[in-house]
Amino acid sequence: MNLDALSARLGVEVKAELLELALTHRSFAYENGNQPNNERLEFLGDSVLGFVVTEHLYKSFPKMQEDELSRVRSAVVSTVALDGIGRELGIDKLLRMGKGQSIPAGKSKVIADAVEAIIGAAFVDGGLVKAAAIVEKFVIVLIESGVSLAKNDPKTLLQELAAARSLGVVEYSHTFEGPDHDRNFSAVVMLGGNVAGIGEARTRKSAETAAAEDALSKLAE
Repeated sequence: MNLDALSARLGVEVKAELLELALTHRSFAYENGNQPNNERLEFLGDSVLGFVVTEHLYKSFPKMQEDELSRVRSAVVSTVALDGIGRELGIDKLLRMGKGQSIPAGKSKVIADAVEAIIGAAFVDGGLVKAAAIVEKFVIVLIESGVSLAKNDPKTLLQELAAARSLGVVEYSHTFEGPDHDRNFSAVVMLGGNVAGIGEARTRKSAETAAAEDALSKLAE
């Protein structure tokens, strides 16, 4: 697939030089005289993507609370979701990588970053309307699956996100206060050895769920 074909699949025309930049990994740029790479476009595209998805969720789900909105947004802009979009577009075959470099196995942040860079390139080329058209075509369609995911048990969802983002092992610990008939539990959830969330409740299970919800909210920030 060439860049013209990629532009056709995107559904909007993006200048070839911007698409080429969006597909230029820093390893390739370093080996070729430190020419520009896709990281600035990725930075821009990440913000545009987040805004378009957030606006859509806000308008489309007026009864959905903030924590659920955050979970859905996290699901559809995750590395897993964007990697799938990138492979659908053939980005894995178009990325300009340095010699000896290859796309990591599994769900690749390299591909996900390139998708964000392409969204950034579309924004530079044609503003929010052009960038939003790409987001709507490839990301907004994932919203329904994201809504379903948001309704999962928070502990299960946190486990899935931790695996998708390579955040490390999810571990819970808890303490309690009070007599047997009137205990209050405090739970802490760790991701890769770091405190990710804290929760309190009248049962251990509920406290762990609250800690998972706290972690999910922070991951969505």
